[in-house]
Amino acid sequence: MPKVKPETMTARRDEILEAAESCFARQGFHQTTIQDIIRKSKLSAGCIYNHFPTKDDLIEAIGEKRHANDKALLSVKDPAGNPLRTLRAIGRTLLEDLHKKDGLRTRRVAVELWAEALRSETIRAQVTRGIRGPISVVSELLREGQRLGVVDKKIDAVSFARMIVAMFQGFVLQRVWGEAYDAADALGAFDALLAGLAPRR
Repeated sequence: MPKVKPETMTARRDEILEAAESCFARQGFHQTTIQDIIRKSKLSAGCIYNHFPTKDDLIEAIGEKRHANDKALLSVKDPAGNPLRTLRAIGRTLLEDLHKKDGLRTRRVAVELWAEALRSETIRAQVTRGIRGPISVVSELLREGQRLGVVDKKIDAVSFARMIVAMFQGFVLQRVWGEAYDAADALGAFDALLAGLAPRR
């Protein structure tokens, strides 16, 4: 039997994850069967099981993919290196992504992962590990702002970073639930919050 090329294996894996994410976003983890994913991907059962022996393996891989996507969204920077403008750019990127079709689908799966974290220790560890990345990025930007004198030194960077991350998680929930809110208005509110970080005179 001819050996499958690594790039073909990677492409097949990506196809499976794409199909699984689509099914999970529509039906949830526990209502989705491997047969659903086979139908959506148009790949054989053998191909899918070769990459992901169990549905739990698929769920875990989906979580890793989501965290990789979030890492990319968090990597935007202000060209001038201003930490508050970088935070604003990150906020704009996250809010805009949340209003895209693929972004919304990814976030629907994120909510599934948050719920699954209450049942699975593996997913809980993955989810908590995933949240530490954004908290680290935001807290470091706040510390840089304190070093530059544009953020009040009395602010606890980590606590404030947790609050900012929690706020965006709240936007995710509202968007997934179908709450009507305007991304531009949300960004305006975030701007007001960032303006309040300035040192007290």
